[in-house]
Amino acid sequence: MLEAENFERAAQTIAEHGSEWIASGAISALGTFAEKIPDACLNEYPRTLLYWAEVARLQGDAEKASGLLHRTVNFLHLSADTEGEAEALHSLASIARRKGNSAEALNFLEKAEILAAEDSEVRMKCGNTRGLCLIAGGGWTEAEQQFRLALELAEKHSNERYIRLITHNLALSPAFRGDFGEALRWFNRIFRADKPEAQLPQEAIGHLNVARLHLYRGKFQETETHLGKALELCQLYNLNALRGEIFECYANFYRDKKDFAHADEYYERARKSYEESGIDPINRELDEELAALAMLRGDTAKARNLLENLLKIRQENKNEIGWQIARLNLCRVRLEQNEIDNLTADLEELHAFFHNQNLYYYEASTALVLALALASIGKRKEMLWHVQRALDLAARFDYEYWLREEVKKNPALFSDEEILEKLPLDLRETVEQNRESEVESRKAETILESPKQKTKTISVIEPSHANAPVVDLTLKLLGPVEIYRDISKPFAPDAWTTRRARDIFCYIATSRHRRVEKDTLIDAFWGDAELQAIEKNFHPTISLIRKALNSHQPFKQNFLVFRDGAYQLNPELSYSIDTEEFGYFIAEAEKAHRIQDKEAVWTNVQAAHRLYRGDFMKGIYEDWAEELRSYFREQHSRILKSMAKFTFKEKNWVETLNLTSEILRDDPFREDIHALIMRVYAAQGKRSAVKEQFEKLQKLLKTELGIEPAGETKRVFQELFK
Repeated sequence: MLEAENFERAAQTIAEHGSEWIASGAISALGTFAEKIPDACLNEYPRTLLYWAEVARLQGDAEKASGLLHRTVNFLHLSADTEGEAEALHSLASIARRKGNSAEALNFLEKAEILAAEDSEVRMKCGNTRGLCLIAGGGWTEAEQQFRLALELAEKHSNERYIRLITHNLALSPAFRGDFGEALRWFNRIFRADKPEAQLPQEAIGHLNVARLHLYRGKFQETETHLGKALELCQLYNLNALRGEIFECYANFYRDKKDFAHADEYYERARKSYEESGIDPINRELDEELAALAMLRGDTAKARNLLENLLKIRQENKNEIGWQIARLNLCRVRLEQNEIDNLTADLEELHAFFHNQNLYYYEASTALVLALALASIGKRKEMLWHVQRALDLAARFDYEYWLREEVKKNPALFSDEEILEKLPLDLRETVEQNRESEVESRKAETILESPKQKTKTISVIEPSHANAPVVDLTLKLLGPVEIYRDISKPFAPDAWTTRRARDIFCYIATSRHRRVEKDTLIDAFWGDAELQAIEKNFHPTISLIRKALNSHQPFKQNFLVFRDGAYQLNPELSYSIDTEEFGYFIAEAEKAHRIQDKEAVWTNVQAAHRLYRGDFMKGIYEDWAEELRSYFREQHSRILKSMAKFTFKEKNWVETLNLTSEILRDDPFREDIHALIMRVYAAQGKRSAVKEQFEKLQKLLKTELGIEPAGETKRVFQELFK
């Protein structure tokens, strides 16, 4: 219809079947079709606008969705389509809720419910969204009531999609309360492993929430598996608004595994994703999680600054529960900084709040922090009561991982005989073993003490491998291509029997999310080849990749997997890809530049410079490689200029000239670099060299390009040569 330019019929078809397309997950196709229809036809069939807006909302383009929805509301109102108007108002409520504006969301819901029939599907959706708003405000009981009313309507309409969504949302109340086992039982109801064709885009949220709960329980493998599935669905359905939350959870995962470098990377990715989706990161838990990371690193000052700022904002936003949680985390910092004044009073107030709100996980956490504070001022009797409360809650809700971690962090507290007796047997044995080890360590220290100086001998861990993370596969693509699993066990010399196989693997590895659709691979590497030739060669080439990556290796691993129509690097394995690390160091340098941390800027640009061994995939001249080569070359040039400017300010003239020469080797027409060289010569008192450099540039530009140096370059020369 669109090819025949029968736009009116196309708009009518979307208006009639758009909800079915969205329910089946065909949201990208719907959005693509709707974009091609002229405004006049869209205005005539405003439900087409409605479904197009819903696609934009699901994909995280809140601004576009809002604009379309406001337009939709007007046209639906003019056409007296009250149910459609109510649907549009509900979508506006969903956008407001995602942005953290519950008051605005509830206002839209009230308008929608006035228009919608009592037992309509729009009422069902409104009930579900109202429940989510209540959850955000801590109204667990009222939220559960709304979800159950919405579920009744979903069952009445046999709306399988919403039945699954609402049962998932019924898990939110127990999850927030800290009943993780009960929450997991509800969350898992959104999935249909036996019916892959019934997959929903919203399953991405389900996998994310399941991952969060597994992380609370210390089940790292399950956490990573569900995060991978969440990200896959997010990519498949272009759910851009969810990426920030997934990246934030990935960062928490790496933080809890003490992989701080990856945690930093994913927190920054989360921040950027939130901003790109129009979501203010301050309305998420990002700064709170960053404060926890700072605490693990021992940077209590940074943690305190983040939390104090968060407290102000949450108080302004009237986010009572979030404010109290931030207060709890600030109390942890104060305890760490030995700031005991009024600490126990604040913690007792927090404990009462979490207890009254039935927030069991936070109550247990508060009880333990309060116990530590009481122990520090010698109030053992009160301390014992709060430890007992924490242990009771841990036993009731299976906070085994949390308790184990607390025992590791606070061995002195749990070594108290009365507390030790209350611990589970395995934890009791752990504490006793640690205590015995400490006694033996003290004996050893006594033996090693110098009789004259009584100075303890301190052993230092050899750091030779501390900063070299073990990964499953390494790819070095900046310069000549190098791929290896273990540098001491290289692949067979003829492992890559065809260059195309190796290049396809590099193409996938350097693509967004390390994932490429099959059709895109065919277009990039087979172009206009006959279909018969493609069918004959494609799968054998993929097989060659898998064989090459296992050549001369002690055990086999599958690095390349096919999922949802695309080939991707196996997310269950780990990788070191220099292009990614190069990008990471540039991002870190830019972040450091924003906060004027010159030392961090220098450290990161140096690290990026070291990775750049030469042009991207040197010797490969396909269009896709040339495009990336140009990008990385430009980034490297930026790094070199940044380093040159830094060394110039440090008056390191030799290094500045080395760096500028490296830039000019790739781009001899850079007038700004020639100007910097002139400034170096001037600073060295080499007036004749300044003139010689300018004349060299003048001749180069005239001969090669037929132009004169820019006015700014001439001005610099005249200023330096006068």
